[in-house]
Amino acid sequence: MSDDEVKTLKTEISFLRSELQSKQIEVSAYKNELLKFSQQLDVLMKKSNDDVRILNQIHKYLSPTEIPQFPGFEFSRKFVYGSKFGGDYFDIFEHDDKMKFGVIISSATGYAMSALFLSLILKVSHLMEAKKGMSAVQVMEHIGTELKTLASEKDQAQILYAVVDRRDWTFTFSAVGRIQGFFVNPGEPLQLISSDSTGLGPALNPKYSEIKLNLEPKSKIILVTEGLMDILTQDEMAAIIQSPSVKSVHDVRNDLLVAAQIKSGLELPIRDQTVVVIEVKDRIIKLAKS
Repeated sequence: MSDDEVKTLKTEISFLRSELQSKQIEVSAYKNELLKFSQQLDVLMKKSNDDVRILNQIHKYLSPTEIPQFPGFEFSRKFVYGSKFGGDYFDIFEHDDKMKFGVIISSATGYAMSALFLSLILKVSHLMEAKKGMSAVQVMEHIGTELKTLASEKDQAQILYAVVDRRDWTFTFSAVGRIQGFFVNPGEPLQLISSDSTGLGPALNPKYSEIKLNLEPKSKIILVTEGLMDILTQDEMAAIIQSPSVKSVHDVRNDLLVAAQIKSGLELPIRDQTVVVIEVKDRIIKLAKS
């Protein structure tokens, strides 16, 4: 190798070393920026988790823990909190008219939307409980109108609101969005309770309708939220509900939740799961003593 070739080679090596040092400086700067970003992300994630935790606690505090007793009916319900997404709510409550009671079940896009929905429920509770108040569909329309002005663009709620009247033994409901249920009447095919409408939200225009079901002794109504529908198909839920091993309202509730847990393979669901089961035990009306 000639002296000129050696000199050229040394020049190239020197250049490459300079380039390498420059790249190392850039990589070091990039690592520092990445570390700063990671630290900022940790702070934001902690704040976000704290916000979710606070909203979760508010939601848990406002959710009903006891169901009033109504002669002739048996209830079973379970609310399982999701590990990542939440927003379910349910309640079974008395009307001023003692021959009626209300049922409401909802699934929202998140805890913030659920908290907003709960505030609206408190606001319109007088409409739902009034002796000669609004029908189920009118209450839904009222809630929908309120949500349009208060919720953010991407917020959405799926809701079923029903009134049970023990005078004529009917279950009259209005539903929007992904709320699903089943109606079991002895000796009759299983009926699906569902909605072909969008949910409630600022950018949505749901179709409001009302359906009345006639209740008989041993009639069952099973209502589930999105968290269960994301895992179990309609046919899988129907098979569990109609299984000969299912004897009571508690069997129905437990079997649905256990099946979802087994199929998902998760100890806790990703999204909130709610199951509400109502059964007519008899149609005897016990009058209060004068």
